[in-house]
Amino acid sequence: MRTLLACTVGAVLIFGGCSKSRTDQSKEAIKAAVEQHLQQRSNVVYNNMTLEVEDVKFNGDHAEANVRFQSKQSPQAAVNVHYTLKKIGDRWQVESSSSAGGMGAHGMGGAPQGTAPSTVPEPEPSH
Repeated sequence: MRTLLACTVGAVLIFGGCSKSRTDQSKEAIKAAVEQHLQQRSNVVYNNMTLEVEDVKFNGDHAEANVRFQSKQSPQAAVNVHYTLKKIGDRWQVESSSSAGGMGAHGMGGAPQGTAPSTVPEPEPSH
């Protein structure tokens, strides 16, 4: 009986730890880190955009993610931003970002047409 109980507790600990690392290495975890990063920036009006993590590559405690921001008012207007993140403790944090291109209403790169520069997430210099 004790052996069965010890095996059950061991399995819960092992599988519980595995599911935590899978949760930490997910698009949802990266999206949460980017959203938190944007909320700290007073010059970004995040409510006017939808955010989609299109691609993410994990390498230990580092991650590279391509994120698409799309205007809610003009869905054809979108900007892509590349983020570099680092895991600190149990959370991901944005280290830097750079423009990955985007299409405005006229098919030109950069900020969507009719969108004030303060509403588009601006790339940050790398550290």
